[in-house]
Amino acid sequence: MKRTTLMLAVAAVVAAGCSSEPAELAGIVRTPLPDVSQVALPAVADGEEPFTMRAEPGGLLLVYFGFTSCPDVCPTTLSDVRSALAELGDDASRVQVAMATVDPMRDTPDVMTGYLRSFVPDGIPLRTEDDTVLRSAATAFGASYTVTTGDDGGIEVAHTGHLYAVDDQGLLQITWPFGVTDEDIASDLEILLSG
Repeated sequence: MKRTTLMLAVAAVVAAGCSSEPAELAGIVRTPLPDVSQVALPAVADGEEPFTMRAEPGGLLLVYFGFTSCPDVCPTTLSDVRSALAELGDDASRVQVAMATVDPMRDTPDVMTGYLRSFVPDGIPLRTEDDTVLRSAATAFGASYTVTTGDDGGIEVAHTGHLYAVDDQGLLQITWPFGVTDEDIASDLEILLSG
């Protein structure tokens, strides 16, 4: 009797340790994973060289479409990214961050670089004045934006407030809607980096 009980206990421990249940992610995982590996935008800091939406081998690339005059969503998201990377510790070196401006007329190369790098010192600012190229890139991620000029000359920008994580194959692994906490982003990154 004791031997049977012991064997059942060992089997339960082994089964628990070998569980294939996927870890719970806070962000949205689309099926199938969107392939953004062919999407490229000019990198401001690299002399407008095309930057392809793929992470370094074994890493992740966080991509955000926003603008520097954004009063709330963009700075909050980038602050959350900064905090999430701090929570990752050494693994943060495996995560790149790129921001593409949806307001290139006001977001000059210098403005873009200074803004993004005030949050993420090695961030990759992306910018193009070709709206067809920018809109195609945004659409590939599931993002959208509008830039309008009012009767008073004021510029109004609306954009999707999502943050995206892309792997080294160019597959969009997860999308975080605006409002997901930095702790949840860090937790999701840990899970994805360990996969």
